[in-house]
Amino acid sequence: MKKIANVIALIFIAVSVYAFIEAGTFPPGSNGALGPGFFPRVLAVLVIFLSVLELLNSRKQSAEGDQEVTLFKKDNIRVWITVAAVIAYVWTLKYGGFIIMTPVYLIGMFLYYKVKNILVLILVPVGVTAALYTIFTILLKVQLPAGILF
Repeated sequence: MKKIANVIALIFIAVSVYAFIEAGTFPPGSNGALGPGFFPRVLAVLVIFLSVLELLNSRKQSAEGDQEVTLFKKDNIRVWITVAAVIAYVWTLKYGGFIIMTPVYLIGMFLYYKVKNILVLILVPVGVTAALYTIFTILLKVQLPAGILF
């Protein structure tokens, strides 16, 4: 188990170094503003830092503390359904658009995880969608997927 964790940490470090270098090729910001490469570089440094911590932590763990991890167990079915829902959500964004698909996805997830409060079931997805739309479209001037309907 320790070997797998080390390999995964090294892969994350390598991908993050590549992302950091690629983000350096982005154009600089104007008028003293941070450029588009700033946030990816911050994320890359954070991933490198956490991966190094994982490498150091795995060296300290004793062999008796290792547990067998099985990905495809009946107990993990909810995780895999959630992963499939995220993939389906991202795939359908280009067809339905952000404004339609985000509340549909969130309501579907709330129903799957048995949220019973009708106010939470409706207001949170609509509020999250409105907040994200406002932040990205109006404040950051980022175009979100409109879908084929718009």
